[in-house]
Amino acid sequence: LSPAEARKSQSRLTKAMEEYFSAIRKMEHVVMFPSLLRGVYMEQQNDVATDDFGNRDLYEYYLQLKSIKLAMEGRLVPLNESKHQIITSREEAQENGEEADLEQLLYYHFTGLYRVLSHLTRKANALTRKYNEIIGQIN
Repeated sequence: LSPAEARKSQSRLTKAMEEYFSAIRKMEHVVMFPSLLRGVYMEQQNDVATDDFGNRDLYEYYLQLKSIKLAMEGRLVPLNESKHQIITSREEAQENGEEADLEQLLYYHFTGLYRVLSHLTRKANALTRKYNEIIGQIN
């Protein structure tokens, strides 16, 4: 993984995280009464298939999306600690005689996290649109 590719991956991940947090903030701002989402199931949307929501109602997804946001805000490892863990892992791998391509492993996990965040962002946006439809029908 070249330095340019690493910067590009990091940039994509940062953008995905910003989009996810933005979508969740918008969802939290718009959804004033989450209980209105109980018993409501997603219909086909342009950017999210109904299969993505399974057989759970939108209230359960609302709680899940908020829970993931709280976990990400509170459980991210500080940069200095993560550097220490990477160094420790590399030293342990060398001591055990293992080949450790930590850079490739990091890229793999960045890619996976990017995909998950993009998927969750689409879900949050779809949930917000559906809530707006419900409110529009009530008014």
